[in-house]
Amino acid sequence: MVVEIDNATKEQVRTMFTALDAEVTIHLFLQDHECLYCNDTNAMVTGIAELSDKVTIMEHKDKIGEGKAKEFGIKFHPAIVLHGKGEYKVRFYGIPAGHEFGALVGGIVAVSTGKTALSDDLIEDIKSIDKPLHIQVFTTPQCPYCPNMVRLAHFAAILNPLIEADMVEALEFQEHANKYKVYGVPKTIINEDTHIEGAAAPEVFVEKLLDALEK
Repeated sequence: MVVEIDNATKEQVRTMFTALDAEVTIHLFLQDHECLYCNDTNAMVTGIAELSDKVTIMEHKDKIGEGKAKEFGIKFHPAIVLHGKGEYKVRFYGIPAGHEFGALVGGIVAVSTGKTALSDDLIEDIKSIDKPLHIQVFTTPQCPYCPNMVRLAHFAAILNPLIEADMVEALEFQEHANKYKVYGVPKTIINEDTHIEGAAAPEVFVEKLLDALEK
């Protein structure tokens, strides 16, 4: 997969990046072997980082379970972790291509500002969560409904340090997707046993987070 950012898209991203506040570090986890999309992910992230002097890349080549990969809880390569106002557990597994490109750019803005497009009531509900939650949103590049679920998951991780939120590209990690019986996307898994099939309104998403606490 060759990923090129055309000039019109670059201008759109530059415009979005005018909202950046805190500096953003993109932690990029790559490996040299048996990683089909590592080079393309590297090229995409590099192209994005060039569009703002507030965005920098830190590249890591640690094996799973070692070094920074262990520290950041990385399970697959390629992986992206976004840090901005905080060291959030905002992650992308696999190349965020197609519709997920927008989720990556939006994620960079969100971690930089620490702001989310959620109502005050939902923000308070997420902040009230007092137990760890792990959210996985399975996506494909062709899915137009997936980015909204990814954004909701990442908003939750920005609002509450007990929450970790992953985009998982289902076609790249088919064995992992099969584990959760992902037959359509988006599919969201919260703490292994709470599922959301398809797109969901923010209110439903937060309700499912709260439901997961009871299991």
